[in-house]
Amino acid sequence: NGLSVSFQHRFNAGLQFQVNYSYSHALDEISNGGFNGFGGQSVLSPVVDSNLKQFNYGNADYDTRHYVSANYVYEIPKGPTPVLKGWQLSGTLFARSGLPYTVVNGAATAELGGLGYGGPAFATISGNSYPTCSGPSGTEDGGFNPCINTGLFPDFGNAANQLATGITNQRRNQFYGPHYFDTDMTIMKYTAIPRLETAKIGVGAQFFNLFNHPNFANPVNDISNSLFGSVVSTVNPPTSILGSFLGGDASTRLVQLTVKINF
Repeated sequence: NGLSVSFQHRFNAGLQFQVNYSYSHALDEISNGGFNGFGGQSVLSPVVDSNLKQFNYGNADYDTRHYVSANYVYEIPKGPTPVLKGWQLSGTLFARSGLPYTVVNGAATAELGGLGYGGPAFATISGNSYPTCSGPSGTEDGGFNPCINTGLFPDFGNAANQLATGITNQRRNQFYGPHYFDTDMTIMKYTAIPRLETAKIGVGAQFFNLFNHPNFANPVNDISNSLFGSVVSTVNPPTSILGSFLGGDASTRLVQLTVKINF
């Protein structure tokens, strides 16, 4: 389910831009790895074999409630000399809300695994509170403050306690991790190539993650882990000049010199 809105405008002064916004809600029983599959947090097995929806039906791994993207191009007005002519400034911006994850009890999972249970044991939660990682005490400080704490879970990672009180009362993917923000920018200088009609050569630079803004991964989601609730890594953009999902650290600002020939 979703709603998308787009706005674009072209000015006479050489500036054009477009802004897109989407509100959506995706639910399923399994996301086949989804985005969280690359972080090891995707739930791929049912909690109750005889009733898949009882605990597994919830927010999809890629449930992005709010998503904003924008792009712009500014053709700088012609200057009086060749040096001041042909400059172009362009860029993109992406921002989205955090991705969901499930809190599990690794100790209970290990004990149940010895009895033939194939999936992760969801932790038991007290009340109906599902905090996100984007609040004042979330990961805005770099993840030094845990997003969530063991006070919400009566079993505290203890396998025997959870197994004695029931397998879980938590539905899949109710907690949300940090939001994502990225903006890129390109500066180019185009010069006409003599005797080649409309051909131009462009020289410039591209800035990826212009503000060197860190984007944090979902926190450790195992209540039996001493780092539970803490963010221990950053995430790369979906694609970059280093490729996709190849292990290269593209989360920091990258600068690339560029030469183009348009004809």
